Amino acid sequence: MKRFTKIFATVLVVAFMFSALSIGAFAADEPRTITIGTWWDIYYDSTHTALEDDPSYTGSVSDQMRFDVVKAVEEKYNVKFQYVNLTYTGITDSINTSILAGTPDCDVYLCDLTMGIPAAVNGLALDLKTVLPEDADILSDQTVLNYLDLGDGKACLMKQVLGQNVVEATSPLAFNKQMLEDNNLEDPRDLYARGEWTWDKFVEYCQTLTQDTDGDGVTDQYGFTGFKEDVLSNLLMSNGASIAAGTEEGLSSAATGEALQFYYDLYNTYNVCEPYVEQDNGDVMRFTYRNGNIGFWPSAAWIASTNADYDWDGSVGSTLEFDTVFVQWPVGPSGDQETNNAKLTAGSFWFIPNGVEDPELVYNVFEALSNWYNDDVSIRDDKETMWWWYATTASDPDLQEENYNVMFDLGSREQFDVYQSLEAQVDGWDLEQLIFGTMTAAQYQETYRQQFQAAIDAYFG
Repeated sequence: MKRFTKIFATVLVVAFMFSALSIGAFAADEPRTITIGTWWDIYYDSTHTALEDDPSYTGSVSDQMRFDVVKAVEEKYNVKFQYVNLTYTGITDSINTSILAGTPDCDVYLCDLTMGIPAAVNGLALDLKTVLPEDADILSDQTVLNYLDLGDGKACLMKQVLGQNVVEATSPLAFNKQMLEDNNLEDPRDLYARGEWTWDKFVEYCQTLTQDTDGDGVTDQYGFTGFKEDVLSNLLMSNGASIAAGTEEGLSSAATGEALQFYYDLYNTYNVCEPYVEQDNGDVMRFTYRNGNIGFWPSAAWIASTNADYDWDGSVGSTLEFDTVFVQWPVGPSGDQETNNAKLTAGSFWFIPNGVEDPELVYNVFEALSNWYNDDVSIRDDKETMWWWYATTASDPDLQEENYNVMFDLGSREQFDVYQSLEAQVDGWDLEQLIFGTMTAAQYQETYRQQFQAAIDAYFG
């Protein structure tokens, strides 16, 4: 009897140990939940059970693929994941408190540059180069994700490679097609293709187009117009220049001086610009091209869409009487057509905070979610998905295609320069001083360079 009792007790112990091991193994296999902090609602994640959970669901192939990738990611990486809308203020607060404390609330954060850059330069955002293999997509092919190069050799701020992300925030130079044809001017796109589209050639065109068309002694047609900030940013990039592209100010550089001088000369030496209207809201000079008496102007898809220039959604029932054509900006004397950047970095980025458990897994999950199109970029960027970006700039399908291609080219060459975010900290900064000729380019550089350096120092911490 004693022997039986001993054997039974041993069996119980073994059974208990096996049960404990099984429970431990089961616990080890429990899916990890990855939290992605955002400030707007994003679909789909592990909490969604139907395509219709997305209010903007249209029944497209891309909707189905974005829904299907959730299950595939869950199974491949044994995870659950959830987008959590923290609001814009909530994102900022979470970054500045939880990450700093070493216990991030989220495994991935959506951010804009005002959040992301301080997080990156102050060590709150993980440098992906320290945890990923060299052949990771973001460090090699960059088909799915790329990163913002801050000039410090790190890869902290991620951006999804999408057609929309490329073309958004681009500001091509637009021209009135019929006006150039009426004045026997060669298409600037052909000049650009031959490497002949320069500041000098641009001035020639603007001088030809600036006219008194009704003979009353008053100029009523102009070569150029544009909102002041749109003009300066593009002149800088077209001359290989920048003002706040790193920790040292570029306002005092020779290339920036040339851009400021050219800006001054367009208004005060060549006199080819529509008289500038002093303004507070910045919108007036962006839309005067619609009067049909402007040769060239800085444009954008959103500018053309604001007044439905070409009735892209059928809401106005009419279009402008001329065609808008996009072209790359002419090249300045210190610029290079092959290396010039053409789009100020903008939009939303993502980062993995320092302190996150197994950051390589987090990255792999995020990359897989971003690659819902299974490497088929024709699905990701198909014309149906990008239709608005085509239809809003022109009526003719061929011209729509050509304008889109120009935007895509510009968007493929980003320039990190946060000078517009720092202007409010520079006392007296106002480009109208150049426009109205109350300050020379050299005076402008000397007056504001030290203030810009102080603003940059504060920005980068």
